[in-house]
Amino acid sequence: MGRRRERIRASDGEADMKAKLIGLGGIAILGFAASALFSLPAMANGGDFFNELSESWGANSDTGVPYFGWVRDAKGKAIPRAIVTATVVGGVDGQAVTIISDNLGHYKIPGLGKEVDPKTVLIECAKAGYRTVSQDRRVLRTMPKAPVEVDCKLQSMAPVS
Repeated sequence: MGRRRERIRASDGEADMKAKLIGLGGIAILGFAASALFSLPAMANGGDFFNELSESWGANSDTGVPYFGWVRDAKGKAIPRAIVTATVVGGVDGQAVTIISDNLGHYKIPGLGKEVDPKTVLIECAKAGYRTVSQDRRVLRTMPKAPVEVDCKLQSMAPVS
């Protein structure tokens, strides 16, 4: 009889454990559902990511809106040391900045002046042996001084034989 009581207690403990696990699963599902319903701005270190990025690049001073992005191939692999040029379309001659992407294919271009409208800035990416396939431009419309992200996709050109 002593054994039987121990087994009953063990099975009661298992039932309690299952009930607790089901309860935790329900809480996790509720948390996930709540996070899907409420959209918050991108936060980094407790603040708005784009606002912090703008301030760190000096976008709120006389430099204007900064630009950043990635140069990648069609498979998403980084293209290091690509030439990235930002040109003001219809602007004064020489109103352009050319930089080289880093080893991860990332680039940052400071603003071209506070009087320059970001919509008039053309970003071009190039590298020997590659051609431009597409470009994705992302602008945070709720913050006019936020950095503009422009990602370039390049494709390797096959050698002519």
